[in-house]
Amino acid sequence: MIPWRKCFHQILATHINCVIPRHSSVKTAENALIDYLEVFVQGGKGGMGCASLQHLQRNKVKPDGGDGGNGGSVIFQCSALKHDFSHISSEIRGNPGTHGSGFFRKGTRGKDKIVHVPIGSIIGCLQSQRVLTELKSENDSYKAVSGGAGGKGNCSITNEMPSGSRNPNCRENEDGHDGNIAELYLEMKVIADVGLVGLPNAGKSSILSAISSAKPKIASYPFTTLRPHIGVIHYDGYYRVTMADIPGLIEGSSLGFGLGISFLKHIERCLTLLYVVDISDIENDPIRTINILEKELEAYKRGMTDRVSGIIVNKIDLLQGPEAIIELARHFPNYSVIPISALGQRNIISVRDLLEPIKKLHQVDDLQR
Repeated sequence: MIPWRKCFHQILATHINCVIPRHSSVKTAENALIDYLEVFVQGGKGGMGCASLQHLQRNKVKPDGGDGGNGGSVIFQCSALKHDFSHISSEIRGNPGTHGSGFFRKGTRGKDKIVHVPIGSIIGCLQSQRVLTELKSENDSYKAVSGGAGGKGNCSITNEMPSGSRNPNCRENEDGHDGNIAELYLEMKVIADVGLVGLPNAGKSSILSAISSAKPKIASYPFTTLRPHIGVIHYDGYYRVTMADIPGLIEGSSLGFGLGISFLKHIERCLTLLYVVDISDIENDPIRTINILEKELEAYKRGMTDRVSGIIVNKIDLLQGPEAIIELARHFPNYSVIPISALGQRNIISVRDLLEPIKKLHQVDDLQR
């Protein structure tokens, strides 16, 4: 059992009935988390070589056209300021080199295109599905594609001719070469420290909204959440804890039913998990609900339930008595059972105190990401 599980009961005892101040920075529903992205990448095109003749005395001329500059590369670089791929376009092109000009002036190289990605990003080849690199630390970088070579001007073309056959009136020049291309996928190894896992309509979005200032879509029909939403809680010393609202699972998700495997992948990228149960749902017994969730997690990947550290029992304002909560705690003694009402702001535990053990447990991993 993870050591900080024991802290839940102590925190619960000291923070019952508290209301969380809304001061955390989060992603909104309109800007939901994107933890996987397929991109087309091309280096910048080289500049065109120049065809120019320098006029000398006695009506003589000689080629003086400069070469074009090389195109810029596309480089992915880690940044702690980025938490997903929502800012990245599906097509990324490097900057072109400038054209050459007369008087032997060579074009300038295109500036490299720097694309910032979250720490812990995986970059792979889309066609072969082979992992190319994993960027683990701040400022780690990977050159995805190089820019194209600049075209030759007539000066370079003339100089490459045999000395006895050089044409002083050469007006040949080359166009710049296209940059290299690649089709890649970007994938986040970790999307959050804590993931909220539950059936549809368990209240995961409401909990995230109550704990932070997040505004995920909330409604009383299944699969309201179609993308994970992230709440970020900052601590002194530049540490942070992130919490993800994972789209709802149903029985058979590991076989592709409902929202399927893709959302189980979101859960896999959370360091720690908390089950969320709607205690007012008369159609789904809370104990059976937890069994379904554990079955789906283990069917997807063995050992996934080892990450679970507690059960959040939501909508207690609709309960007549505490018997169902007591029975749930008795059935799952290894988990801390936390009764709350997200919409009613009842028993919302101070998120900083609740997640403090997680911060201490994962602060090294957080810096490495």
